[in-house]
Amino acid sequence: MKTKIILCILSLMTFSFQLVAQDVVSPDGRIKVTFSLSDSPSKVHPTVAEGTPFYEVTFENKPFLLPSRLGFDVMGTAEIKHYFRLAETLRSEKRSSWQPVYGEKNEYPDNYNEMKVILEETLYPYRKLHIVFRAYNEGIAFRYELPDQPGFEKVVLDREYTEFTFPRYTSVWESYGHEGKYYKVYPYEVKPNCELPLTCHTEDGVYGAIMEAGNSHYPRAYVEAPYRRENTLRISLRGEAKSVNGITTAWRAITLSSTPGGLIEQNYLLLNLNEPCRIADTSWIKPGTAMRETTISTPEAYKMIDFCSRKGIDYMIFDWGWYGVANSHKSDPSIVNVTHPSTGAPLPGHPGLDLPAVVEYGKEKGVGIFLYVNRQGLERYADKIFPLYQKWGIKGIKPGFVSVGNQEWQEWMEMIVKKAAGYNLLVDIHDAYRPTGLSRTYPNLLTQEGIHGNEQNPNADHDVMLPFTRFTIGAGDYTPGYCRDDLQSTWAHRLALPIVYYSPAQFLFWREKLSECHERPELELWENIPTVWDDTKVLSGEIGEYIIIARRSGKDWYVGGITNTTSRQVELDFSFLQSGRKYKAVLYTDDTKSDDKVTITETRVNSKDKHPLWLKASGGFSMKISE
Repeated sequence: MKTKIILCILSLMTFSFQLVAQDVVSPDGRIKVTFSLSDSPSKVHPTVAEGTPFYEVTFENKPFLLPSRLGFDVMGTAEIKHYFRLAETLRSEKRSSWQPVYGEKNEYPDNYNEMKVILEETLYPYRKLHIVFRAYNEGIAFRYELPDQPGFEKVVLDREYTEFTFPRYTSVWESYGHEGKYYKVYPYEVKPNCELPLTCHTEDGVYGAIMEAGNSHYPRAYVEAPYRRENTLRISLRGEAKSVNGITTAWRAITLSSTPGGLIEQNYLLLNLNEPCRIADTSWIKPGTAMRETTISTPEAYKMIDFCSRKGIDYMIFDWGWYGVANSHKSDPSIVNVTHPSTGAPLPGHPGLDLPAVVEYGKEKGVGIFLYVNRQGLERYADKIFPLYQKWGIKGIKPGFVSVGNQEWQEWMEMIVKKAAGYNLLVDIHDAYRPTGLSRTYPNLLTQEGIHGNEQNPNADHDVMLPFTRFTIGAGDYTPGYCRDDLQSTWAHRLALPIVYYSPAQFLFWREKLSECHERPELELWENIPTVWDDTKVLSGEIGEYIIIARRSGKDWYVGGITNTTSRQVELDFSFLQSGRKYKAVLYTDDTKSDDKVTITETRVNSKDKHPLWLKASGGFSMKISE
């Protein structure tokens, strides 16, 4: 990895509330962040005091954010959100790249220009506030630094004034709750506790995704619409942010693109804003596919392991119920106790679970075992069970119903991931947790839920929302199903989901028992299917309409496409292939004459080809391309 960091310091002393704007521009010149302080009276917001910090963002000379307010409240002392002057501006740049343990690409660029503004109050006691802005080719990021200084030996932030003021007629995709659906609205329609990421689209054609990064010691952020501010959203915190001797906040980041697919291709911006990997030896971290054994019994586990081994599925998981009532502190996840997971009642006729024997059998067949552990089990027993699981040969854990939001729970969740890494345990966090880039620092965190997925049986309209919304911040455990009767999409649509949706731990066939359906010929595509990639390209798509995405593993390309509840014709452009080479492609499409079949065809393609495809309503296609 080549890194070039140049630091130059520009000292700008000003004793006026009039300030020439300070800009930082991305290395490619397409993105600009402008910082300013309000004058007296403010021309931007007549109701705000002089010396209030603002920023604005343009993409390819088009406005994405108009002047938007910055700052926060600190409890137990005078407010620190206006009456500032610019004391100094520090500028630096970075030109680098890094290779992840795994990812959607095998190398991520990390290039930015940085501007740190040093603000000082014009009133006694003349406290300082730093705001760091970075302009990347992929988007922008900023955070606050309240340095260690008299009066801030103990810091409690209870409110951010970070705002996002959009040009008129900007649309955003709101979602509420960690497993919420997405709806296209105007900013003034957004209600409190709207989830991040927030995908946005301006009338000028600029796409953006607002997200948070590096917030392991900071409360989770939401957005809401301030009263009577038509085109403005602001950050709301889930609880107070606490620190001693100053504080550094989480990053507020925005990926920017001229196409919605760019938000997916550039989602590594979130990873760039986190610390590098802290695990010295990562050789044990193995992404892969997994399947759930629903009976939690020895004989059925053996059958499932045999199936997984034959189909190239890497892991099997025992979900809740294997150690008693999941949400009880009395249930000890070091002891096998198969009961009804909600009531603790015995299961009549259950043949029992010999977990050590199952683990050993899985080892012989090349199939690792994951175990579900509910929040209460981790709160009380983590120090007991982690070394025990390592001794048993368990490969990973699935924390369930974890608490998230306030700073203490954010820190607790990171502690669990870090502690699991010490015992070579992979992690898949379920329910409310959403990624903020921690997987770069602790790549044993393979994936997380925080998504309205297959458990809720969504329709195809929702499925094509997800790539451009939830997946703009990274991996999501959608748990693709295939053989259940309650699924609302075609066979080919379901078949494409492990390609369309990125999850290094891809849990397939969720809530399904083995049947003849799992021997369907098209499921050859899922045998040994990669879950991490060397390259990712969004070939085309529109939010809530359709998506076609191509992902490369080694020399092979996997292409997946899905549409919403409307049928459509799409064009598959093969220009992503290497010029001058010939490829064999296996195409999987919905049968035109039968709703119960998938048509499998082989063809030859090259980089100059374009292939029209007709997709049924709620349908899709998949393709595997080899040289």
